[in-house]
Amino acid sequence: MPPGNAPPPASSRRRWRGRLASAGALAVIALLAAMLPASANNGTIWTTLPSMPTARKDLASAVAPCPPGQTGTCVYTVGGGTFATQFATVESYNRLTNAWSTLPPMPTPRAGLAAAAAPCPAGQTGTCLYAVGGGVTAGGSSQHLRVVESYNPVTNAWSTVASLTTARSGLAAATAPCPAGQTGTCVYAVGGWDGTNALGTVESYNPANNSWSTVRALALPRTSLGAAAASCPPGQTGTCVYAVGGYGNGFTGAVESYNPATNAWSPMAAVPTPRANAGVAATTCPPGQSGACVYVVGGNNTGTVANVDSYNPATNAWTALPSLPKPRNLLAAAAMQCPPGITGSCVYASGGYVTDISGTVEALDPPPPPED
Repeated sequence: MPPGNAPPPASSRRRWRGRLASAGALAVIALLAAMLPASANNGTIWTTLPSMPTARKDLASAVAPCPPGQTGTCVYTVGGGTFATQFATVESYNRLTNAWSTLPPMPTPRAGLAAAAAPCPAGQTGTCLYAVGGGVTAGGSSQHLRVVESYNPVTNAWSTVASLTTARSGLAAATAPCPAGQTGTCVYAVGGWDGTNALGTVESYNPANNSWSTVRALALPRTSLGAAAASCPPGQTGTCVYAVGGYGNGFTGAVESYNPATNAWSPMAAVPTPRANAGVAATTCPPGQSGACVYVVGGNNTGTVANVDSYNPATNAWTALPSLPKPRNLLAAAAMQCPPGITGSCVYASGGYVTDISGTVEALDPPPPPED
């Protein structure tokens, strides 16, 4: 199933836990609450941020250094489109200014692409944003792409780098150590759709030599999945790539982890709600848990869902978190430090499809796990 043909559809702060003992303490809390944005006062832990300038679905997102004239890291949203048109649009969100910037477009318009941040290609320095694969539809036919382009935040310019070996859309991407026999950090392109079949194909891109290598395939071929990098599961060391959910022989909650050191995939605990077209990102686990967790936001199965779950590699277990304010699928997710006024690291959910194309952006400040 191509990602753009998934069935359509087929704000906010951590809850105060416990009871405060004194009226004075309650008064302080009331004063603090009055100072928060309206979205933070509705009893949820989602914060609604300024919408993307361009509403779109089937986009990709990653975190990289902000563009020229700005400091810190930014969330980038790339590509996507409507049901009829694919965009080359690139926009960045700066948490310090709580504002979006429109940047030079990708050379190749596309939807159903993947994005990741990694060292810039040979001849450039710093961290670049990579836009990987994707597809375009014209005249009633679809074309699945091998194209890969990199954006350099220092020069505010795009470069075309080595193409994927296998053309595909509906793929996922994550950044992790390069596979055994190589050094440095690589971008992994995982799964996807070639126009006929869901794929198990996995390739790694090494910026140092501007080349792709084919590595061990997924056990379950699938499209419209998500991927993120986090600590490997118990019994393994280092950083692994997690492939989450998607569509193969139906909607799946399957999770597999790839260990670059052993070039092997391992089956992990499945997502409680099987789904495709979700936003997936990794960041600090919810309070009460340690390390980095993989977050899965929204998506769709027989209809669009609002479910949000986090996966802890240390325990190989999932935690249900407060849902999106509104269900969304074909959205993108990325993680970075929260906007001022919210502590910790947030998951940013951008765009997607509800009953129409959305530019909505919301940030999840991971809450404590639900009480028993």
